[in-house]
Amino acid sequence: MGRTLLLLAVLPTVVAACGSSGPAAIVTPPAPTYVAGQSYFGKNDYIEYIAGNAPIILTAPHGGSLAPAAIPDRTTGPCGGAPTTVTDLNTRELVRAMQQQYFARFGKYPHVIIANLARRKLDVNRRPPLATCGNTEADAAYAEWHKFIDVAKQAAITAYGKGWYLDMHGHGHAIQRLELGYLLSDNELNLTDATLDASRGYEESASIRTLSQFSSLSFSALLRGATSLGTLYTNNGFPAIPSQSDPAPLGAEYFDGGDNTRRHGCGAEATPYGGTTGGNICGLQIEVNFTGVRDNAANRDNFGAVTARVLEQYLQQHWNLRLAPP
Repeated sequence: MGRTLLLLAVLPTVVAACGSSGPAAIVTPPAPTYVAGQSYFGKNDYIEYIAGNAPIILTAPHGGSLAPAAIPDRTTGPCGGAPTTVTDLNTRELVRAMQQQYFARFGKYPHVIIANLARRKLDVNRRPPLATCGNTEADAAYAEWHKFIDVAKQAAITAYGKGWYLDMHGHGHAIQRLELGYLLSDNELNLTDATLDASRGYEESASIRTLSQFSSLSFSALLRGATSLGTLYTNNGFPAIPSQSDPAPLGAEYFDGGDNTRRHGCGAEATPYGGTTGGNICGLQIEVNFTGVRDNAANRDNFGAVTARVLEQYLQQHWNLRLAPP
């Protein structure tokens, strides 16, 4: 894959004069052209975008290792709260494997956005000031991160009318399973199916809101029924929550989704966070366990191959989004 430096600042308008007496011509620089499979980088390589031509967007916000001295470590005082700084080990490598396995199956590239800065310098899954702690270089990288995701979202909508977003993380919880975060809290997932389906508020707040409203299945069935994403993963060798066999946390540790999913999914919080509530980009956060998923290259490839198969079935069945070529 190629490599291109791309500074995603606001492009200046160029004013060109045609002779000393003629009127000035205002020239707007063209928008960047992205080639699927090629890497594009923000300033200092802090953020990487691997352009795609599929309706799938993969992000890895917490796997970076760059730790420039110019960006201070995030600490409680400047951040306005206690920052989380732990690295989600091998998640950069995981999304690359997912991209390659998707390409091997469908001949198309998912869009991939990777934060290369260490989390102690920048957390792109938080909002400022906690994300950047007021540092201008971190602020710029934060803006590049979301701009690249917006570029990917627009490309998916232009080509397919809709798209699917996966924000990939790694957890260290005792139970070795995938934690699928739809922006429903532990307590909400602990509710019965009947309760979840009785009020539209749960569906409308979820990061799969638009898909759920399109599907003929109930909201609870999409979360943890026989053809839910979690059940499909479980049936393919990756235990997941919520799913038919593991429907709710019931007091166990569980991550329900973060700011990236709020902003770039289609739930009620999307518009306040800078995205589009009820829009045509939906998705979720996936917190993957270490053993058997991201601990070595073979397991990362296997997870990537399974994800491609699972998404093919799930998105075609529930959202009429076809991934396989005609």
